[in-house]
Amino acid sequence: MKLVPQRSRVGVTWVVGSFLVSSHSLWKQFSKSYTCRLICQRILQSREGRRGIYCQRPSRLLRYFEFRKSSISRLYRTNNHCVDWKMQHHSVQQVVENDHRFPRNIQIRSDKVTNFGGDWLVLGLEESPKQQQDEVCSLPSALVEQLDKQQQEAIYSLLKETRFQGKLGSNQYQRIFLPGVGIRYIALFGLGKIENGNHTMIDVIRKLGGFISQVALQYKTCTSAGVWTSLSSWTPDQVQALLEEVMLGLYKDDRFKGTPEETDSPCIKEICLLHETKVHSSLVTKAKSMVSGIIMTKELVFAPANRVTPTFLSQVAIQLAQHYGMEYKILDKEQCQKMNMGCYLGVAQGSSEPPKFIHLKYSPPQGPVKKKIALIGKAITFDSGGYNLKAGVGSMIELMKFDMGGCAAVLGAAKVIGELKPHHVQVDFIAASCENMISGNAYHPGDVLQASNGKTVEVINTDAEGRLTLADALVYAEQTDTFDCIIDVATLTGAMIIALGNEYAGFWANQEELAQRIESASKRYGEKLWRMPLVNEYMESLKSKIADLKNVGGRAGGSITAALFLREFVKQAPWAHIDIAGTVWNEKQSVATGFGVRTLVELCESFSREQ
Repeated sequence: MKLVPQRSRVGVTWVVGSFLVSSHSLWKQFSKSYTCRLICQRILQSREGRRGIYCQRPSRLLRYFEFRKSSISRLYRTNNHCVDWKMQHHSVQQVVENDHRFPRNIQIRSDKVTNFGGDWLVLGLEESPKQQQDEVCSLPSALVEQLDKQQQEAIYSLLKETRFQGKLGSNQYQRIFLPGVGIRYIALFGLGKIENGNHTMIDVIRKLGGFISQVALQYKTCTSAGVWTSLSSWTPDQVQALLEEVMLGLYKDDRFKGTPEETDSPCIKEICLLHETKVHSSLVTKAKSMVSGIIMTKELVFAPANRVTPTFLSQVAIQLAQHYGMEYKILDKEQCQKMNMGCYLGVAQGSSEPPKFIHLKYSPPQGPVKKKIALIGKAITFDSGGYNLKAGVGSMIELMKFDMGGCAAVLGAAKVIGELKPHHVQVDFIAASCENMISGNAYHPGDVLQASNGKTVEVINTDAEGRLTLADALVYAEQTDTFDCIIDVATLTGAMIIALGNEYAGFWANQEELAQRIESASKRYGEKLWRMPLVNEYMESLKSKIADLKNVGGRAGGSITAALFLREFVKQAPWAHIDIAGTVWNEKQSVATGFGVRTLVELCESFSREQ
């Protein structure tokens, strides 16, 4: 974009602006006002209207305005686009190096109840299987023995006053005044009826961690929390889950607020497990690395589409590679054309944003490579639906910034793996990034596209674009190397939301061993996956009279036919497809979830541990 040089007659505007820049004390007060914004807008306006002009004299004012400590960007009209004054808190480097974005200094240890002298005591109480409807939850004898009389009376009083029954997720807390006792607050959290199995318990522990962060945000002067539960002991996975959830609960994304709320940060520094549990430093390190990757994923998905473009995603990938010593390759449009990626480029051709094909490769720092894994993420940074426009009720077009959630999960996993550096596994991270837009260049319903493996696809619906980009990405992966497994992650179908809702993601696999490995990885860290069938009979609906395949089948079994379509672009490698359309976004809180990072990381580590 080139602005036409032209002198502006700004008169009083220039005098006032220069004076404000020179007078820093006045500027600090005035810079937040509407008048200041109006001055800068007038500098960039010509007499013809909202056309951008080049102004030599007030450049100092504009530079000062650009680098003000503000988390909002300033948009000024030019001939064709908006001049974007980049936000301070949304640079590529800050997205990748996000340690300052969450309280990474929280420590976790274990001790006895009698030795704990911190600020607040959190009690996780189980609901009795035979408990009556109005019966108050009782204190286990193992806990009562470790409390003094004053503490017992305070807890019993809270139980009776609140009629606390220990139902899952229920909670109560209050301030107590006990002379000579360090504990200032007592909090109760319901564990529900604890079932057998690690998966259910991990879910409960994560809810408990979220509650601890909620209390920490309310009582910000508290520095230490003691946690006692009716569990007989804590497994390492449960300890990690608790620490992760506390740190995630204290994280707040206000990058796009014009005037972020100026509130004091929570002072919590320590979580003390009041059980005889060994807490290894490696576990704490892993938890913090996992949180860092999840937050990066959440920030990428949460950011609007005019921020996270295909170019921005490629820059994030490059930053990851440089920061963690990975190899990287970014293919532009011309390079993809040489590789005959017709399906991918067909989707991208409607947008003014250039497509970027991303490939990162992690290699272990020591020892031979014994397993090779490819993780592929759908990377549609905005999905308008194309000419099959998302225009109906419930189309969620305003949320289609999250259509790159699969790529965000893969890049988040790349960050975690880059920090943990598992041995003996090579992990390739691949994403075919672009937008699906409408223009005179956009692909049409009825077009025939050819993928890089030679198969042709009739476009029945331009809103089924993700599978077209993934098709070329899957072919690229198999042509690049011989992988022990290929896994793609995508917000692929609305049918997945109808089938499993917002709590479960569906997955398909062409090999039983890989399916079991994915299920085990998801259960270990509490990400809910449900295996779906690959019904060969449904392939009939994908047959085309003009091409090899159609990009959609009928309405019935839409998520299954999408998986069957992708399977056509995998020749020999064990392959799995994970559809996270329902789990990528939390509708109640209107935030991204970071779903998929934990499962992908654990999957890679499971291969590493076997060697």
